[in-house]
Amino acid sequence: MKSNAITVLTTVGSKQQADRLIKVLLESRLAACIQTQQIESNYVWDGKLCCDEEVLLIIKSTNEAYSKLERTIVANHDYEVPQVVALPIEAGYRPYLNWLKQHVNP
Repeated sequence: MKSNAITVLTTVGSKQQADRLIKVLLESRLAACIQTQQIESNYVWDGKLCCDEEVLLIIKSTNEAYSKLERTIVANHDYEVPQVVALPIEAGYRPYLNWLKQHVNP
């Protein structure tokens, strides 16, 4: 059975920004769970090679909530062009996926 669950990835520049964004997303019930990880990002911006320490947010949500989730991330983000990408969760432990769906209110 195909899932309607998604994982949305975004990065922020600090733990404080991550905490603010997590609070907004969970309180608005656009995400059921958000995990964080310290990462190093290498990218090109304005024609320059960049390397920054960032916090990766791994956001569990649903397809139905994605549009509002994306708008909320962008509206509350410090970056001019934040990464916001969604990956489908093709399958998973059914009780977990049911819990996820119950805690997201698009």
